[in-house]
Amino acid sequence: MKKNGFVAPIITAAAAVTALIIIMITVSGNESGEKVADNNQTTTAEQTQSQETESTTTTIEEEAGSNPKNKKAAEELEKKAEKKVYLTFDDGPSANTDAVLDVLKKYDIKATFFDIEKEDEAEKAALKRCYDEGHTIAIHTMSHDYDEVYASLDNWIADVEGQQKYLEEVTGVKTFYYRFPGGSSNTIAAKRGTNIEDCIKWLNKNGFTYYDWNIDNEDSTGVKFTPSQLADNVLDYMSDEGDYMILLHDTNAKGTTVESLPKIIETLQNKGFTFCQITDNSEYFQHKKYDQVGD
Repeated sequence: MKKNGFVAPIITAAAAVTALIIIMITVSGNESGEKVADNNQTTTAEQTQSQETESTTTTIEEEAGSNPKNKKAAEELEKKAEKKVYLTFDDGPSANTDAVLDVLKKYDIKATFFDIEKEDEAEKAALKRCYDEGHTIAIHTMSHDYDEVYASLDNWIADVEGQQKYLEEVTGVKTFYYRFPGGSSNTIAAKRGTNIEDCIKWLNKNGFTYYDWNIDNEDSTGVKFTPSQLADNVLDYMSDEGDYMILLHDTNAKGTTVESLPKIIETLQNKGFTFCQITDNSEYFQHKKYDQVGD
């Protein structure tokens, strides 16, 4: 009986020790598991933050210095549009540029501005506003003096590069979109000693793209059209299908052009056209197809 009496306490003690060990192991395991979980959560949080930072940095890098400033959105709009129309303004900036921008802002559409070198600070500010509000900035000419621009190929090159530099100084963006003074089909250049095909070869070699137009509102003809007539000069020559690049002018004397914009915009929007701006993905609107002109 004594033997049996000793066994029971021993068994009881052993069971207690075993239970204690199990509890210690469980507690230790839980603490270890919690630490691992905490470490995993910390790592996940750090990874998420890193990914977010990387994503933000990538977006900024892709958008920095782009032309237009809203390049991705502009290209996506072009891609989705079934019927595209481009408003393009030559010869700005001017005293009317802000008014043009106000109209475009009202209708939430973008345009393209082929600009000239201007020294007036208010006009420079208007040019900067064009870029800051997401419009496409493009090269036209420094002076628009045909005798000077087309006196020789070297003169013409200096004009293109000079205007490119000017636009970069004012807006911070280096643009490679170009429009010939007088258009690519002009006879002005040849009369002054410059072959347009030589100009095209130079543009192609140096990464530029030139654009003409297929609709003209005729605000540069010298005829005193009313705003409604200027709008009709555009609308009467457009069908309900196809893509169009419209030539307009942004100068101090073109107040009627500004006034014609609402009629043009509303009419074309009602016909299902999407207003786009020039991007790297835009269709070429060229009077003469010199794309195959080699080096």
